[in-house]
Parts: sequence; C-alpha cells; structure tokens
Amino acid sequence: MKTSKTFALLAVSLLSFACNAQKTRITMLDLPKPAQNFITENFPNQVISYAVEDKEISNTEYKVVFTGGAEIEFDGKGNWEEIDGHTSALPASVLPKTTAAYIAQHYKNLSVEKLEKERYGYKVEFTNDLELKFDAKGNFMRIDD
Repeated sequence: MKTSKTFALLAVSLLSFACNAQKTRITMLDLPKPAQNFITENFPNQVISYAVEDKEISNTEYKVVFTGGAEIEFDGKGNWEEIDGHTSALPASVLPKTTAAYIAQHYKNLSVEKLEKERYGYKVEFTNDLELKFDAKGNFMRIDD
C-alpha cells in the first residue's frame, strides 16, 4: 500500500512538471531585443509566418519560422542557436566573419543552408549536404562526415 502511494505521488509530480512546459505563439515584438535586431538585420525582406515561445522550468527558447520556410531558434536571451534555410540559402551576414571569408575563398560556388552553434564552435551545412566544422572563433577545423 505504501509503495502504491509513493508511486502515485511520483507520477503526479512528474505529470505536473511535464505540464509546466508551455509553448505559446507570440509576435516579433514579444521576442527578446537581440532576436528582433538579428532578424531585422539579416532577414529584412522575410515575412514571419509564426513565432513560438517555449517556456520550461529552467529555460525559455524561441523559434521563428518565415513564410519561405526558413527558421531560427533563439535562446532565452535572444541569441541565435540554429538557423535553417530548409533548402534555401542563408544570407552571408549570419556567418561569423572568419567563417564567411573561408567559405567565400574555398566554397564560393556553394550556398549555406544551415548554421548551428555547437559546444566547440559552429557547424555549417551547404545545400549539397556538405558539412564543415569551425571553432568558436570561426576558423575552419574539418569536413564533417
């Protein structure tokens, strides 16, 4: 009997934590200022289809999807985490300057489709699925398999 009460209490606790996460549709003005500025500077001609605020217990994340299909994920402070063009080229302005220079020199005929921040730096994916890894300063590290 005591075990079933403990199990029931645990189940109710886990359920209440799961229900605490909330996804809410928001407008551009509800995004943190750094996210608003990033969108205005790098995607001035894109129309936002929708934006979502994802509040969890320990953090908040934002996702912006444009009518053309591109999407950007931001952390709670409005810093981009991932930019995905979904088969469309991303503007070069979203790349770190060192990374953009390297790509312009070595891969000038390819278009960047996806950019991700990772623990060590950045991962860049081209529209032909070639992936490159760069360190936190934007310097080329290797081709990713």
